[in-house]
Amino acid sequence: MRRTLYADYKMINAQGYLSLENKIEELLASGVDEILVKPVLMSDGYEAKKLRERVSVYKGRFRKIEFGFPVLGTLENINSFADLLIKEIGFSSEFEYCLVGHGSKNGSNREYFELSDVLHSKGILNVEVACLTGEGNINSYLEKAGKKTGQSGGEKPKGIQVYPLLINLGVHIRQDIFGTDDGEEKSFVQILEENGFSVVKNPVPLSRFESFKARYLDENTKLPN
Repeated sequence: MRRTLYADYKMINAQGYLSLENKIEELLASGVDEILVKPVLMSDGYEAKKLRERVSVYKGRFRKIEFGFPVLGTLENINSFADLLIKEIGFSSEFEYCLVGHGSKNGSNREYFELSDVLHSKGILNVEVACLTGEGNINSYLEKAGKKTGQSGGEKPKGIQVYPLLINLGVHIRQDIFGTDDGEEKSFVQILEENGFSVVKNPVPLSRFESFKARYLDENTKLPN
């Protein structure tokens, strides 16, 4: 019997019943002997590597274990994902676009920069990829946005369409990117608006896009690797 195991941040970091190990034991107890492990993650960073290490311990107990890469796990994946974004978002020339991922404080966020480069290579020049943490954060984006939209020159500024590069609707989308409360840390959008930018908010997780679900979350679709 074959099953797909979708593993996200919560499962990877949970303890007890909701933990990764408990879910694997449940699959074994139900007679599953082959699993395809799909990381519900954007980049091939620490969490994805930790996931592979922990699942690999079970190789002797399953007949077969396959791993899928995260959404931005390979250059092929990034190219395919860029095409998906072009189809779903459209990238109208009337706006600038900012795609905001989580990023890693201790990592280079390389995959996100590669996505930006691939989109530019496909002729979508009015888009930049930013991260909540690490390289490419809000400070880096403000500098790019100021140059591109005319805030530092004489051109009439364009509005900025902000989309999250996150799979599920959670605290990062609701608060860290689009939050409007007056907490200790201002959201990504609040900082843009305080710097004079007109923002169009699109708090839509990737899982809401049908083409994304069909390619990355379908039970019968093996991720390219």
